[in-house]
Amino acid sequence: MLTVQPSGGWRLTADVSAFERAANPAGGPFDSNPFGILSEPGQMFVADAGANALLGVTMDGTVALIATFPPIPVPAGPFNPPFAQSEAVPTEVTRGPDGALYVSQLTGLPFRPGVSSIFRVVPGEAPIVYATGFTQVTDHAWAPDGSLYVVQFASAPFFGGPGALIRVAPNGTRTTITTALTHPTGVAVGPDGAIYVSNKGDQAAVGEVLRIEP
Repeated sequence: MLTVQPSGGWRLTADVSAFERAANPAGGPFDSNPFGILSEPGQMFVADAGANALLGVTMDGTVALIATFPPIPVPAGPFNPPFAQSEAVPTEVTRGPDGALYVSQLTGLPFRPGVSSIFRVVPGEAPIVYATGFTQVTDHAWAPDGSLYVVQFASAPFFGGPGALIRVAPNGTRTTITTALTHPTGVAVGPDGAIYVSNKGDQAAVGEVLRIEP
């Protein structure tokens, strides 16, 4: 992890890959891909997609394990074999309106539809599923009214099909805002109440930011 100053200068804040090499808390192959970061006064939280873990980082660079996320079994069918299970692949961490941490997941190969979840995490406790049934979630964001906006990178195995923006109301009701997206990667709720989505996020020179009115 790097801290970058407005002047362009930077410094190493923490080596989360070194933590993975030393601890490998979720087991399996050594892998680290710090994908999502929540920065708060005095601390940061990192969703490490490669390590299948949520990490806490203090300002002095100390890294600690907050939670790990289990793999997902792949039932018998066209993808099993060769895939017996799918990795969790956590992608983003946010602070929810109730004060808990929330972590979304992409999942790994073969990227089956409907198996991605949003986990609620309280440090010191096991993660619990807040909402599930999503597909390849790369990001999520909270609105002032307590709604959760979820971005799906794709809708079919192996990154096939369109992406989507889904709203989860505080009562759990889901509304698909749009499926006219191509590999969207990020979402933010603007001060104007609109939703901003980075679209074509995996393509050089053609990426774009869309403004969507829910």
